[in-house]
Amino acid sequence: MEQTGIIVDGPGDYHSLRTRFRSNCKILKTDGPRGVTVSIDDMVSHASKQISMLMACSCGRIVVLLDFEMRADDYTEFMVRIAEKFAQTYSEYPVSVAIPNRMIENWYLADIAYLSQCKAFIKNNLRQKIYEGLHGKEELKKCFISKFSYSETKHGPQLFEILRFDVARQNSHSFDDFLSKMNITNGN
Repeated sequence: MEQTGIIVDGPGDYHSLRTRFRSNCKILKTDGPRGVTVSIDDMVSHASKQISMLMACSCGRIVVLLDFEMRADDYTEFMVRIAEKFAQTYSEYPVSVAIPNRMIENWYLADIAYLSQCKAFIKNNLRQKIYEGLHGKEELKKCFISKFSYSETKHGPQLFEILRFDVARQNSHSFDDFLSKMNITNGN
């Protein structure tokens, strides 16, 4: 099975993806600029070092994972523009871009009904709804019981590790897009 390379832009994303994909993916953090004020050109140009490293590791595909966060752009238009820029800049490499609509926490929320049954730090019996495009981190914090404070690097990996991909991809178009780019077609 060919190895996939993933480039992430934050410690929460890094720890979550490593928890689930450590055996068949090489995951690197970007050392470039991050955040909503960073231009597409800067994000693309600062990925070159990690793309080169992943190609040297014989990764058959590379997925750049960036949070949309609170950008003023339209999500779909932003996705198209950044994907085109990556394709133009790295045309010789198998690079694609996946962007949670808004942040990785939206993906956890895409299976929150199940996660609420499994984790003691989340309120019991939460109903599933669509969280795509909402402020995922704030929504997830509302799901935590009062004596726990959400930590991206502690709780994120615990949630991503048990996330049911088949359910989450039905409740999050951006997660479905990510799994498709990862060539994950089954439930998990």
